[in-house]
Amino acid sequence: MEEENIITVRNRNLQKADEAFADFMFMLESYLNEKAAAIPGTYCDCKSKELENVVVNVMKELCGRTPFRVEEIRLVSAQYFPDIIAEKYYGVEVKSTKENHWTSTGSSIVESTRDKNVENIYMLFGKLGGKTAEFKCRPYEDCLSDIAVTHSPRYLINMELTKEQTIFSKMGVAYDQLRNAPDSIEIVRKYYREKAIKAKKKAMPWWLGTSAEESLEEHTDMNISLWVDNGEYADPERNKRLKAEIFILFPEVVSGNYENAALWLCTRRSVVNFHMRDTFSAGGQQLKLNDELLPFPLPHVVGELLESATLIKNYLLYSDDLDLDISEFRPELMLPNRYEVWLNDIWKRIHQLKPYKRKETIEELGGISLAEWIDRKYTLSVK
Repeated sequence: MEEENIITVRNRNLQKADEAFADFMFMLESYLNEKAAAIPGTYCDCKSKELENVVVNVMKELCGRTPFRVEEIRLVSAQYFPDIIAEKYYGVEVKSTKENHWTSTGSSIVESTRDKNVENIYMLFGKLGGKTAEFKCRPYEDCLSDIAVTHSPRYLINMELTKEQTIFSKMGVAYDQLRNAPDSIEIVRKYYREKAIKAKKKAMPWWLGTSAEESLEEHTDMNISLWVDNGEYADPERNKRLKAEIFILFPEVVSGNYENAALWLCTRRSVVNFHMRDTFSAGGQQLKLNDELLPFPLPHVVGELLESATLIKNYLLYSDDLDLDISEFRPELMLPNRYEVWLNDIWKRIHQLKPYKRKETIEELGGISLAEWIDRKYTLSVK
């Protein structure tokens, strides 16, 4: 009686079919290690494409001892992920290193080129840097330790992990759940942002979009530029917009704390500002309000705030352009009355500045509230 092929087995019992694939992968690992040990130097000079061909040929050679058919083992690395597809539903991703360790950089977390039919993937990893090549073959998700960024977020491979050490265990999300999520990059970004906050690190992921395309096309310029205030390379309109966004997201700049704002500029807007303090606070104290001499001077940052106020109001009342950042950095503003919440918060911060630890309130300078200052387009000047 002819033995059943894996598709027949799968149609009858999925678990048994998956176990047959696991056995196949164990045979593959054993074969490669035995051959490498028998003839030292075997495989050590293989380039990545050469190793893929070695693996697919060995798999075909071993098929006779499995329910898998030779004609259904295909090398597709030029078009799809994973590199090798076996019987439509199973795959092998081939990775290697010329070093003498079990780690490397893996594939994109987005898996945009993944064959839609493949459900079960194993990682075949070749450590080619020792005197004798060695191989490990494990379920793909059990080998992924962390995520790093080249041009997009990519998994880091470690073939010696326990299940508790995988990135999915750390994040508290299953591999299949993450890869099938429409907002996979957003899930990962949130994890690393929260991890940095918990560790009290001044760090932000620079890939902040909810998808690969959004991250690279909508929110982050492909070129990093410098913040320039004057001269032919200055971009006054952009700078004005960015100041308004910073006053919304990082109100601590009022009191001279620029670290988060500087990180955000770089990671989110691809702008590097080497003089954040000068941008917000330099230029002398504000002595006049609407050309009328003030009874006491105001810090320069209050003038910058008023100059940005119309844009700030538009963002908070009439636009959702900044909502992704607001939800991340100022979730308390994700409310219908967020403009009023922002006004109250920023005014409290201004009152904490040293010049205002006195009986007078800033509102008393004009006899009106900050909201009215903004609506009436009041301006401050240094002379």
